[in-house]
Amino acid sequence: MNIYRLYVLDDDDRIEDAFEKGFADDATALAQAEAVLREEYAVEVWTGGRLVGRLGGEFHVEGPI
Repeated sequence: MNIYRLYVLDDDDRIEDAFEKGFADDATALAQAEAVLREEYAVEVWTGGRLVGRLGGEFHVEGPI
C-alpha cells in the first residue's frame, strides 16, 4: 500500500483542503479523487514527489512566463 496525498484546489489553483491516505495503486487513488471532485473545482493526486494525476479544472499559470 502506498501513501497518496489528495489536494483539493479552488479555481485559482490554491489548496483548499488536503488529506493523505493509503491506496493499493494509482487507479484506486484516482477513483477516490474523482469522488471528491464531484463538489470541487480540481483535485491533484500525489505520491511522494510524483504527480499521479489532476482531475477537474484546467491548470493555468498567471503572470509572465
